[in-house]
Amino acid sequence: MTAAAPPLPLPASAQRGAGEVLVVEDTPASLKLLSDLLIAAGYQVRQAPDGELALWSAQARPPDLILLDIRMPGIDGFEVCQRLKQSPQLRDIPVIFLSAQYDMDDKMRGFRAGAVDFIAKPYQSEEVLARVLAQVTLARTQQALAASNAELTTTLSQLHTARAEIARSERLAALGALVAGVAHELNTPIGNCVLAASAMDDRTRGFLDSIEGGVRRSELAQFGADVRQAAELLQRNLHKAADLIECFKQVAVDQTSSQRRRFELAPLIADMMMTLAPALRELAVQLDLQTASGVSLDSYPGALCQILTQLTRNALLHAFAPGQSGTIVIRAGMVGADAVVEFEDNGGGIAAASVGKVFDPFFTTQMGKGSGGLGLHIVHNLIVNVLGGTVSLASAPGATRFSMRFPLVAPQLPGASQYGTQPGAGLAPELGWPG
Repeated sequence: MTAAAPPLPLPASAQRGAGEVLVVEDTPASLKLLSDLLIAAGYQVRQAPDGELALWSAQARPPDLILLDIRMPGIDGFEVCQRLKQSPQLRDIPVIFLSAQYDMDDKMRGFRAGAVDFIAKPYQSEEVLARVLAQVTLARTQQALAASNAELTTTLSQLHTARAEIARSERLAALGALVAGVAHELNTPIGNCVLAASAMDDRTRGFLDSIEGGVRRSELAQFGADVRQAAELLQRNLHKAADLIECFKQVAVDQTSSQRRRFELAPLIADMMMTLAPALRELAVQLDLQTASGVSLDSYPGALCQILTQLTRNALLHAFAPGQSGTIVIRAGMVGADAVVEFEDNGGGIAAASVGKVFDPFFTTQMGKGSGGLGLHIVHNLIVNVLGGTVSLASAPGATRFSMRFPLVAPQLPGASQYGTQPGAGLAPELGWPG
């Protein structure tokens, strides 16, 4: 080794805890010179005069780098390197071969054994330090990257769990709204039945009390008419309650089931929106359904119910200012061989800067409200990955429209998809919807 020139200066980052190097060299003079050079450059150095001791030392405490002589008594450098690379704990330690010969076959054999670099003797101080610094820096960078990847994997797993939990919460919230709708809608017919039954009970008691004194034909006729009127009122309201329960039952089954079935599009939309009627009335929002009859699908009604629920909740939260009345229009029909559903509101619209982000997970303009930025992300996933369709958004002040298009027969095995929406600055041309 020559010592004519002083060692190259190391960066500050290398001077502070530059790393630990295991030097494996059977020549004592070369071992000492290499060790002194590295120590002067700020490295911690361990020495090993043969291959067996080198393996034992590396297993006891893996170093940041190994400088390994090829020609040694006992096991040579090639075998030492091969054994290192066979160990899961040691395989990532970079190995630089040292050799008194500048032989191409040795270099190729060394690289095949797993070495990362090769220094031929006699070697220059500058070359040794430069190559050691490069490999230690690279190894530490790879270790940091591996740690970052592991942390990222953990974070992604936690994110996936959080998204699943939020989606589950959204499902429960939708069912909660459904239950509230059931209670609200059934309150009127059941209340009418209770009132009619109570009135008929009072009227019957009075009539029975009057029998002892005799009953005129006109009084009997009037009692019969009152009973018939009460019975008709009871029947009408009980039928209404039964229809509501059947509607809510079907919607609840659809929302909690991922099973596909054949269904008519228009009745499904009408039933679904009936469950949301109380929330719409509470905020003075009118609903206008323009749905074509005869559109039959073999698909997933539960997904479509969830889509309509999310879009309605999103509109009620974001589209209308407090105290502002509005209108939601839902159009449904066919274009070509596909079913098409449009959901439109006449609220304040979506800012141009946000139109392209609304389907991104966790994007929201009102933090702490609604579904935490997952509502429209869920809508997109259901349309694309479950129904096998597409969705586009167009928004302008006073008009925001989600246009959904999907096949009449849903794909059997939904596939993942990246965002493919085409947000537009203005509204798309009107389609030929039924009036």
